[in-house]
Amino acid sequence: MVYTKTFNGMKCRRVGGSGLWISEVGLGLWKWGDPNYDQSRIGEHEGFKVLDRSLELGVFHWDTANSYNFASGNCERLLGRYFASRGSTVREQVVLATKVSNSARPEHVTEYSFTPNQGGASRVYIMNEVENCLCRMKTDRIDLLYLHQLTLDEEGNYETPLEETWSAMDDLITQGKIRYLAVSNHPKNNIKDILDVQKTVAKDSSRRIIAVQNRYNLLERDMVAGEENGGSEKAFLDFCQKESFGIVPFMPLATGLLTGRYRKDNLDKVSGRTVEEEIFKETYLTDKNLSIVEQLNEIAKEKGITLPQLAIAWLLSHDQVCSVIAGVTKMNQLEDNAEASQVELTPEELDKIDSIVKKG
Repeated sequence: MVYTKTFNGMKCRRVGGSGLWISEVGLGLWKWGDPNYDQSRIGEHEGFKVLDRSLELGVFHWDTANSYNFASGNCERLLGRYFASRGSTVREQVVLATKVSNSARPEHVTEYSFTPNQGGASRVYIMNEVENCLCRMKTDRIDLLYLHQLTLDEEGNYETPLEETWSAMDDLITQGKIRYLAVSNHPKNNIKDILDVQKTVAKDSSRRIIAVQNRYNLLERDMVAGEENGGSEKAFLDFCQKESFGIVPFMPLATGLLTGRYRKDNLDKVSGRTVEEEIFKETYLTDKNLSIVEQLNEIAKEKGITLPQLAIAWLLSHDQVCSVIAGVTKMNQLEDNAEASQVELTPEELDKIDSIVKKG
């Protein structure tokens, strides 16, 4: 049983075993920035309206990364201009999450050569890039900082000693620039390595990682394990439960397939003319997936909800999941997703969903 509080009608959960509360439905800010030159889909004019509405709906967990939109850094800059225009009272309501390990360009620069020290997990990179993140977002602290991904050498070893990486993170907490730590795109074995190192370098247990952000949705259940060759959903969920980690799924709507937009009779919406479209068609628009979507959509209709709400509610039915960050670029998407927090799936409905997904 998950203990919840509410804010503006939105249910909130604690992140793992920490004291940090976040909204059950979060706001994913991938594809936010400056559409004029970074290939994002939403800029300041509409973005500020969506951010204002987000808080009205109780969606105060906002998730970004320094490198979104082709290493432009513009998503963080958009947030910075928003916070500057709204003031400290708004910033205090938001749980602001970002990620580092990748490189990010200076503003209005489309081509830039990065040195080896401008990415990865070294002390010099982490210290410098956190300062850059704070500057871009016009804030003095990051509430939840993720190490975005593993940085391994050609032989699969850690490129930077874990002691260096996580002592740097610990120092940033001491400096007050980071409140909590987390990892993204990390499998269980690597998380275990981090936990072992933190026993030595962390000044106390409150500085251990509290969340894992991995890919997780109804159609890709084992992807939550973060393993390239497949993993076990149950084993990873059990691991997170044991270690008191909160799971923050990304790609909860399977790159749009679980929005219901793509159906067997309208596949012409995806032309396949670009590499991204071709990969999407080959990976997601399979006969099996499309059949599952049709059946899930029927359950949603019977319950009087939308397919995205069903997909998000299913994720929230797992105690380990503390917040679902669905990316939005339109107001109606935000408003639809936010209602998923009010959806309760019965044991019978969960069993039916499970059966549909397994049988296809």
